[in-house]
Amino acid sequence: MLTSMGRRVFGSFLLLPVLWYIGYFDWWFLARLQQLFVTITCLVSLAVYLSPNWPDPDMDPVSAIIINKKHLLPPGAVTHLTLVFYFEDCPDLDKVKQDAKPLLEYKRFCSVPVPNPDAIFESAWKRVEVNYDKHFAEKKVDGDVDLKQQLSKLALKPMSNEEDFPLWRIDLLRNTKQGCRSAVVWRLDHSIGDGIGLLPVGYKFSRTIDGKPGEPKQFLPKRRGSSSKGGASNLTRLINSALKDLNTVATLANGPFDNCDTININRTRKTLAHNGKRIILDFDFKLDDIQSIRKATGYTINDIVVALFAGAVRRYMEKMGDRALDNPEKIKMTGLAPFAQPRGTRPGQVQNKMVFIHFSFPVGPSTMKERLEKAHQEFDHLKRSIQVPLLNFITDVGTKLGLENALAQENTKIWHRSSWVFSNVPGPRERMIVFGKEMTSFKPFYNNVLHQAIFFSYAGEMSLGLVLDTESIKKPELLVRCFEEELRVAKEAASGEKKQN
Repeated sequence: MLTSMGRRVFGSFLLLPVLWYIGYFDWWFLARLQQLFVTITCLVSLAVYLSPNWPDPDMDPVSAIIINKKHLLPPGAVTHLTLVFYFEDCPDLDKVKQDAKPLLEYKRFCSVPVPNPDAIFESAWKRVEVNYDKHFAEKKVDGDVDLKQQLSKLALKPMSNEEDFPLWRIDLLRNTKQGCRSAVVWRLDHSIGDGIGLLPVGYKFSRTIDGKPGEPKQFLPKRRGSSSKGGASNLTRLINSALKDLNTVATLANGPFDNCDTININRTRKTLAHNGKRIILDFDFKLDDIQSIRKATGYTINDIVVALFAGAVRRYMEKMGDRALDNPEKIKMTGLAPFAQPRGTRPGQVQNKMVFIHFSFPVGPSTMKERLEKAHQEFDHLKRSIQVPLLNFITDVGTKLGLENALAQENTKIWHRSSWVFSNVPGPRERMIVFGKEMTSFKPFYNNVLHQAIFFSYAGEMSLGLVLDTESIKKPELLVRCFEEELRVAKEAASGEKKQN
């Protein structure tokens, strides 16, 4: 395994292949010397890339970047996930502690990050003794307004952890007002794992209504787009798709900024930083609302939620007098969608195996029909996209060659030019028993550097959870009302098409 210094030396040779291909050196001796350097560099890069283990096999690049947020992420970055379990009948704290004991089966819930010069991003996990009870707290709240205020404090403020204290906490918010919901709030640092990695952990303390253990579905990502044309046409589409992705990846960090100023003012900021001005909002609706639109139009649920969200943003921009609407063909509003990759199941291990896919929201089109078609084209392309393997290759080779600072800087540039981190997550189709009580709803929140939007479905219900930068979006409640209006209009249109058919 290469040393830290060795990785940096070989990393500095990465430009040599470029010089070779453009014929920079004309002298015979320098050309031969150049080819020797290139050959050595390629062989070393290949050996490093094919290396089966990192210096610490339990560490992954995404987790290491999050751990080193002070050096590698934008200033002020808040990195903990907030997972909220809602109940009509509040669980007991002792029952919560008892059912959460399986967390101790996982190394990262019993460990803290420590410096290690020879590891990825010079970070590793160290197992510590867990003072289990200190990870739990109970607080009484008076009504839904108080519950929301306390939830906002937990979700939006950085977690303060003592030394040798694993990066997670569980808070029980017991509502004393009759008829109001209570909540269990699970906060954990994103360095512990991503959504797919944490899913089997969460199912450890859940049961079905009939008492059976909860079982997460096996994660099988879809990577192929629709294919109704002949072989030559498919090959042409694949080539065009690959060229589009190569251009996207090559220009992401230095391309144009998003230009919807009532949504994102990042283009007016010299650097990207977390300004601490955030608000949590959510909106609940029926999954059947989306299903009725799907049956009437034939588009996928992903297509529909993206088109609905883009329509809501457009309505908001109209009400706020956004000048970008004067030239709708040139509107640019982009999102980063976390793509969780398949990973082997290892007992006691949680991972962060994801990359962010870059996509455009169809805000320019003025009709829902046009927005649906644009969204479908975008996501149909992403199913054939080489963004994931290409970004994986860049990240893996770059980190193994010690180019973490360069990767972090490029990543920050990409985020600076984007507006949203956007997810659509399917949850359990049936009601679940969690911590001994029936869970009425579940909502994930993440206080990101960008606006965060997460759609989540559970037992026939669907929710939109938002964490918004109020310096950019001046009237966040208006955006939620615009989504409600967009959904209502889309449902009415779908009902009309259904009657005509």
